[in-house]
Amino acid sequence: MHDLANDPMQRLRLEVVAVPSASRRDLDVAAALVFNLFLEREAEFGVHPSVFIDYPDLADRSPHGFLADAAHHVARQADAMARDGEPAGRIVVLTTYGDIVTDSFTAAGYAVVPIDMPAGPDHTCAFVLGPDAPPEGTRTLYVEAVNEADEKIRPTFVLTLKDEGGALVAGASGAVHERDGRRYAYLSTLTTASQASGSTGTMLAGEVVQFLRQAGVHTIHLGTQTAARFYQKVGFGIDHRLVRGIRTRMTDGQEVRDDLVMLSMNL
Repeated sequence: MHDLANDPMQRLRLEVVAVPSASRRDLDVAAALVFNLFLEREAEFGVHPSVFIDYPDLADRSPHGFLADAAHHVARQADAMARDGEPAGRIVVLTTYGDIVTDSFTAAGYAVVPIDMPAGPDHTCAFVLGPDAPPEGTRTLYVEAVNEADEKIRPTFVLTLKDEGGALVAGASGAVHERDGRRYAYLSTLTTASQASGSTGTMLAGEVVQFLRQAGVHTIHLGTQTAARFYQKVGFGIDHRLVRGIRTRMTDGQEVRDDLVMLSMNL
């Protein structure tokens, strides 16, 4: 724990909860607080009208469920989208169940995009039907089927910035794992409170990178629908751009659109 200079009117305190010193309970509690702050900020973003998002019921183990018949599930969503307006010109599926659904999608003509994140969910893949570089405004069906309870991405570190009164101003959480003798990190959440100064996110990102570098991490991976420009500004590169203009928000009276991307940074 140490103090960080930020806004001249405010001092922020960095707190680190991480293995091996932190208990699993302490990690889960700290990560939940950060995730709740993330959800508050997510409410500021909408989904662009050209994009329809489907989150399949992964508990549905019937013959018509996503995990039993993935391509047909998505086809039904595409049919529903067409009945409500123009048909989808592009379909993108992001899933952590690639080991289960690949055969279904390849048989239906989808292109397979393996997404390798050694510290992230195993079997992460994207499946794409339609043009790689669609024209602006192309109607897109985006399907996300992710196991959020995957034990592998249960946090092993949480970094928070708190003000002098102890209020949470910003936080980040993720997991570190080793593969083939190298350590990798998956950054699941990095967010700031709405009242935080503009430099707070950059400050926290710098602390996260420093913490992971000291932990011997070789590469950090993450995915985002709302913050690609921020992550590029702090040094991440885009590995996969899956859905263009998926999210939208108003900034200074102008509509700003954000892409769904997967990014990484080598340390």
